Amino acid sequence: MFEFIRTHQRIVLAALIILVVPSFVFFGVADYQSFVSNDVKLAAVKETNITQEQFNQSWRARLDQMRMDAGANFDVSKVDTPANRQAWLNQLINTQVLQQEVIDGHFNATDNMVRSAIGSNPQFHENGVYSPLKYSEFLGNNGIRDIDYEAYVRQNLAYSHVLEPIAQSVSLPAKTLELLQSAMVQERAVRLKEFEVSTYLQDVTVSDDDIRQWYDKNSKTLEVPRYVDAQYIILNQDAALKSVPEVSDADIESYYKSNIGKYTKQERRVVNHIQIMVPAGADAAAQEEVLKKARDVAAQAKADPAKFSALAKQYSDDAGTKNLDGSLGLLARGDIPVLDEAIFSLTESGVTDPVKVGNSYHIIQVASIDEGSVQPLSAIKSQVLEEIRLQLASEKFADLATGLTQQVNDDRSSLQGVADNLQLELKTVNGIARDLLLTAGQVGENAASASPDAKYFEAPRVREVLFSDEVLKQKLNSGVIEISPSELLVVRVVQEVPATIPALESVKTEVEARVRNEKALEQAKLAGAQELKMLQENGQSTSAGFGPETMISRLMTNQLPEAMLNTIMSAPTDKLPSFVGTATPNGYVIAQVDKVSEGNPEMKMLFTQFLQPGLESGVAIEIAQGVTNILRANHKVQVFPEAEKVILGE
Repeated sequence: MFEFIRTHQRIVLAALIILVVPSFVFFGVADYQSFVSNDVKLAAVKETNITQEQFNQSWRARLDQMRMDAGANFDVSKVDTPANRQAWLNQLINTQVLQQEVIDGHFNATDNMVRSAIGSNPQFHENGVYSPLKYSEFLGNNGIRDIDYEAYVRQNLAYSHVLEPIAQSVSLPAKTLELLQSAMVQERAVRLKEFEVSTYLQDVTVSDDDIRQWYDKNSKTLEVPRYVDAQYIILNQDAALKSVPEVSDADIESYYKSNIGKYTKQERRVVNHIQIMVPAGADAAAQEEVLKKARDVAAQAKADPAKFSALAKQYSDDAGTKNLDGSLGLLARGDIPVLDEAIFSLTESGVTDPVKVGNSYHIIQVASIDEGSVQPLSAIKSQVLEEIRLQLASEKFADLATGLTQQVNDDRSSLQGVADNLQLELKTVNGIARDLLLTAGQVGENAASASPDAKYFEAPRVREVLFSDEVLKQKLNSGVIEISPSELLVVRVVQEVPATIPALESVKTEVEARVRNEKALEQAKLAGAQELKMLQENGQSTSAGFGPETMISRLMTNQLPEAMLNTIMSAPTDKLPSFVGTATPNGYVIAQVDKVSEGNPEMKMLFTQFLQPGLESGVAIEIAQGVTNILRANHKVQVFPEAEKVILGE
């Protein structure tokens, strides 16, 4: 079930970017009408314009919100695409269309409706009840006035009057749901036989003509994308350590003495005890009797320490330890302060006389002693030195971070001066493309992908900075990029290299490998298709070359490629076994369908609980979109030529 949902994540991603109302960008009612009227017009709904400024402001805010949500994993190049820009413009238009429809239709939401909507929002609840404090915190954290937020809620409630009645009226016919459920939960017992490319590679021959013809036809696929070479300064622990001055032997010795406790192993003792309590309110005679008993038990324990466990079980009033040999565990000085003197008074293993603590007598047995020790400086000098250097580096890092931030802000024309002033290493790497790091084979030995610092340039936001207008076009240093609290990065573009198609001579080995693989793939497909034909003609079940039987359905795909799954689930089942085949990127696969079952109750329940609501919601969204398109036509939506430039990011 969940495999099916994961397979269709692109639908979910589209929904994340596009909502009926772009609510991630908060505007009050008036704000939709307050954009600069003389700005470049991208679209118009009747007399109301949607301008480039409005689009840019709202789209930047949406990207910022997504960046905040995704953190370091956010890659703006994957989101800020023409398709998503087009969809966002459509949403701004649709929002304006809905607003116009609300005005024309006199749709409104009363104060009670607004209060009810806010009060029922779980975001403002505490322990299941509306909390005015949570609501106030939300407004304060987002810098929103209550009057503006209420207007926003009122507007959305008014919008809901337009489309919600249509969406809520949607339901799929029972017969349709029955057929869909049957198709989704039906299970087929399948065995697979694979014809892999690797099996045929050794039989393939590739000529120079093959290589040339492939290159002439497919050279575009070898294109090295536009990339930059970059200088950078990384400030981290290693860089700070290089700035730490030499540590003298006297400093090492002083640090060692000041922190001697770190290098001292405390003495610890395995301790057992017998607790004999004095009854509450006991007179002197009774107390003397208890002491006599304690002395007698102690004498027995001293006479035969091996009996201590039995004596504890017989005499101890400590219910927690009497059945555990009286064990108090492995104790260091200070673990049980009131017993310290007794526990550490013995110079070797043994049993103490009774010790009075509160209203009880304790008989202590020291079963064994783990002697304490102090590591000599001579044995741990290198460790102590490293500790000192790390401590100094931590202090140095703070100073360097302040200096780096100040100098980068003061002078953005060069990184050399910054590196010299702070005595930090200025490094250079090559081959940073917008979406990836190029290989050493593509850009040479100094490839960022092969650098020890590759992880920094693999971060989407670092590449985003490198390809920003300031850094790429204006040739300025970047600001300080915080990779983590202990890793700061500054980058500068050295040169921009346009996309190029490499000469055949430089990629001949790669082309030969591709040609060889393509020929082997054709052989694998041919062999698979020939065997499939034979099996279909024969119609007999066989295990020769086939894997183990596995159950497959559209909900439980066993990670089969979509094309193969569709082929298997579409195979005729009037006569079994049934044989079908599918070409794959790695060759060819024959599937033998042996059995068909109509799905178990659990799968049917999953369909009803999870998939059916999604299907109905999808239909509702499609219908609502259709109504929106009709409203767009009614309200005479115009999209101007300038919109295309904005969508393409020009």
